[in-house]
Amino acid sequence: MINKKQIYKKAYSLLSKRDYSVAVMRKKLFDFADAHSSDNFCEIIIEGIIEDLKEKNWLSDERVVSSYLNSKGNLYGEKRIWFELKKIGIDHQVIEKILQTFEFCDHEKAKILLGKKFKGQATSVKEKAKRRDYLMRRGFSYSISSKLALRDS
Repeated sequence: MINKKQIYKKAYSLLSKRDYSVAVMRKKLFDFADAHSSDNFCEIIIEGIIEDLKEKNWLSDERVVSSYLNSKGNLYGEKRIWFELKKIGIDHQVIEKILQTFEFCDHEKAKILLGKKFKGQATSVKEKAKRRDYLMRRGFSYSISSKLALRDS
């Protein structure tokens, strides 16, 4: 039988390594509790622990989004960043709030990434399409990708 102290210890252990979103922490604690116990009483305990961690500001979706933007913000376009944050369980309202404060200059980022990945001008249509697809996989819009990759200038 697992107790509240053990779940707290697991949460502290996880948070000592890196920041987690609320959804990811909830999943990790449920997985930990299910491996050691089979009752539903753990659900109430885990929700209480998560609320306590949020009150102490040890668990914050906003901080996870900010750190993601600091580490990956220059590598991806706005669409890819949005998708990745949704994938880790961040609420769309939190994403909207943080992304509004983050300055996106997708055109400039795409131009820099294109210059790092590909040297010189594209000579064939196939090469231009390859460059456009690269930018689209990075989360840039079709209009920016095609404007930079498909046109000569």
